[in-house]
Amino acid sequence: MNKIKQWGSACAVAAGLLTAGAAHADVVSVSMTVDNSYAFFTGNLTSATTFVGTDANWPSVESYNFNLASNAYLYVVTASDKSTAQGFLGQFENITNKYKFYSNDPQWQVMSTGLGSAAPYDGTSTSLALLSAEIQDANGGGNPSLGWQNFTAGGSNGAGPWGTMSGIDAAARWVWYGAGNCSVTDPTIGGCDAGEWLVFRIAVAATPDDPTGTGQLPEPASLALVGLGLLAACAAARRRRS
Repeated sequence: MNKIKQWGSACAVAAGLLTAGAAHADVVSVSMTVDNSYAFFTGNLTSATTFVGTDANWPSVESYNFNLASNAYLYVVTASDKSTAQGFLGQFENITNKYKFYSNDPQWQVMSTGLGSAAPYDGTSTSLALLSAEIQDANGGGNPSLGWQNFTAGGSNGAGPWGTMSGIDAAARWVWYGAGNCSVTDPTIGGCDAGEWLVFRIAVAATPDDPTGTGQLPEPASLALVGLGLLAACAAARRRRS
């Protein structure tokens, strides 16, 4: 391959990186419930930026539909039930990618804050700042759970004590964090304290766009910088040939 063709290929790669660097919007549909209650946020790797909704009536299933950047994260804030049972159950469909996943998808992560009852359950700037600070602590491993951890799955939708939750597939399972004095085999059953309050999260790009299963794709800004550097080299090469 001659030098002109080589530079042409490099310039095509640069243009592709810049296109990839622009985070496209994914249409996401959610049906979920949490025993006893939850607050639902969206954001990015380091912060919660948008309050989506909250509910304290676990027998009901809430539905949400929105457009999210492909580098967005979903965050669910909740706490354990001290007396009977607790669990997070839901189905999540990335309509853009034609991919459905559930609360028991292995790429969900959970962390404990150890802050008791001071959970952010609304969209005030104070709540967003508090949640964002805890996200950053977990990212650095400096929180009570020593970072983001794996959840533990309990029964499928239809299992006791909840029964079937309408609007959520039978493939979905109740999940919780097996920490504190919660059961390590099935922390959804029995009252316990897992180091409240808790935060569950997943990257929108974690499924199915991330083949490694880490949810840590290159940030669009990083891709754009690489693309800009290649384009600058292409421009210099053209000037030398002219």
